[in-house]
Amino acid sequence: MLMKSLRLINRSVKTIYDWEAKIRKGEDIRVHKGGNGRKKLITEETENKIIQMLKQNPERATLKKLATSVGHAQSAIHKILAKKGFRYKPFDQSKVYEDEERILRVDFCNQMLYDEGTLIYKTFFSDEMGIELNNARRRAWQSATEKIRKKVVIENIKLECWGAISARGATTLEIYKKGMNGDLFRQVIENHRVEMEQLYPDGEFYFIQDSLPVHRMNEDWLTQQQNLKLIKLPKRSPDLNIIENLWIALKERVAADAPSSEKELRMSLLNNWALLTKPERLQPFFEGLHRRYMECVAKNGQKLQG
Repeated sequence: MLMKSLRLINRSVKTIYDWEAKIRKGEDIRVHKGGNGRKKLITEETENKIIQMLKQNPERATLKKLATSVGHAQSAIHKILAKKGFRYKPFDQSKVYEDEERILRVDFCNQMLYDEGTLIYKTFFSDEMGIELNNARRRAWQSATEKIRKKVVIENIKLECWGAISARGATTLEIYKKGMNGDLFRQVIENHRVEMEQLYPDGEFYFIQDSLPVHRMNEDWLTQQQNLKLIKLPKRSPDLNIIENLWIALKERVAADAPSSEKELRMSLLNNWALLTKPERLQPFFEGLHRRYMECVAKNGQKLQG
């Protein structure tokens, strides 16, 4: 009879005994007091409070602090934030330009776009890059039956590179160890000036560099003694220097080669630079500059993505 009654009300024997004990204590079994493993419900008011706290101070509003403030578990807070569309992501570290900086960026882009972008195809874009041997990879794609032994990097090597690219081709890659200083910079330019002249034998080409201190201190030397037509890249504007994209591609190729010594690193850099800077490979970079500079003008000098 008892089991039949339990099936009718869909309750367990333990529940019936609990009810009996509560009735003996004079408690009303129709009132639920919480507990017994049941999670405390979060009201809409509490949810709104959580969101308000998060928006007021997003840097300090951790799950632990939010949970402590409203008296709920961190897992519950996490579910609420996910339901409201919040994700735990890195802070936005993109550049924010002052008005003067944006004006200079727009002026630069308009200068490069003038006369259907003639300057784009007559300019060498130059820059420096640093690279180190990377021994961090622990896995590689391999078949189920093979076991590839990783090369051991026995040297801690960091190299610096300088290069310049144009729509007609590029200089060879200059590789050096010590940081760039005035004497080294002048030596690098003198080493590669002939290469630039060979690509533009009529002498009608321009030279772009950023505002690195060693560049600024040699501007007069470039224009007066080297007779280069200098165009200065706006400050804090690597997104407007097309060679930055090439550095990324170069580093990816070198990483794929996995050099394990300075000699192998140098060889990988030189070989991949030669491949990446073939004129036919550089053309898409320069063709995209029109769109890139037009986008910068349309965005009133704001930073470009990608």
